Amino acid sequence: MIIQQNISLKPFNTFQVEARAAFFTDVRQQSDIAEVLEFVHDNPLPALILGSGSNFLFTSDYPGIVIHINTKGIECLGEENDKVYLKAEAGTYWEDLLDYALQEGFYGLENLTLIPGTVGSAPVQNIGAYGIELKDVFHSLEAIDLKSGLSRIFTLDECEFGYRQSIFKSSQKGCYMITSVTFALSKYYNPCLDYKDLKEFFEGRLIDTITPHTLRDAIRQIRLKKLPEVGKIGSAGSFFKNPVISENFFQKLLSEFPHVNGFKVDNGIKISAAWLISQCGWKGCRQGDAGVWPQQPLVLVNYGNASGKEILQLANKIIQSVEDRFAIHLEPEVNII
Repeated sequence: MIIQQNISLKPFNTFQVEARAAFFTDVRQQSDIAEVLEFVHDNPLPALILGSGSNFLFTSDYPGIVIHINTKGIECLGEENDKVYLKAEAGTYWEDLLDYALQEGFYGLENLTLIPGTVGSAPVQNIGAYGIELKDVFHSLEAIDLKSGLSRIFTLDECEFGYRQSIFKSSQKGCYMITSVTFALSKYYNPCLDYKDLKEFFEGRLIDTITPHTLRDAIRQIRLKKLPEVGKIGSAGSFFKNPVISENFFQKLLSEFPHVNGFKVDNGIKISAAWLISQCGWKGCRQGDAGVWPQQPLVLVNYGNASGKEILQLANKIIQSVEDRFAIHLEPEVNII
């Protein structure tokens, strides 16, 4: 394992913003982990765990060590009744896991098609799309305590999953390095088609004609119509969370803005952040090379040479304008460094 100094992070974040890491290392095998932990212990520096950088915005250079998780591998751990358990190394690309599962006839991941990133970052964010969240197919994960170096298994309950949230993004943020994730998938295909975009796409189709490949292709088409293609235009997917407000506040909002989009969730009413942003006139706006994607205002983009600070400045202006007009505070979904 090699530890490098003063390394550009531009190739390691999908926003494609320039930032530099004081130290950088690429973890490709389990034996590398012990070495990098020894370096962290011997040097009083912060450590940042990085997969594909698809949910980060770097606004400055990183003064510590960036640990790039690049371990690959998928294995089937066994079956139980209608369930099958797949274990994937943290550096495995998310789409590679979906391809493998579909090839083997294991189902449940289809709606999470084309989400950028690696397996290890998926639980941190509790990624979700088109009616499915990671927690719905999650069994457990293995992680290493960065202070003690000890490995630990986290169960579903212990991860404390919420809407784009987990224990690794809250109370234990920066404390663990996720090394593998185990998924509980189904041996039987039972598509989830409840999401509005999917209902519209498959309107008039018999459910028996919607195969897993058909579903994945549909989601690819839907996503690519709305979102910039990763690698071609800098972005990190949805920049903001959809806010959840009380039912009383929603009724008040509805009386003033009859076209507001919202739907009931466990702790209130979830409002469309995209609608709020559009109503404030931000859709398609551009300030230098930092912009709001014309097809999906939840997405902020780097059209070329925007800095992380410029993108954050744009995000803060959007947050302030939504708060001023609707008295709703938007929270970033992206990790801001």
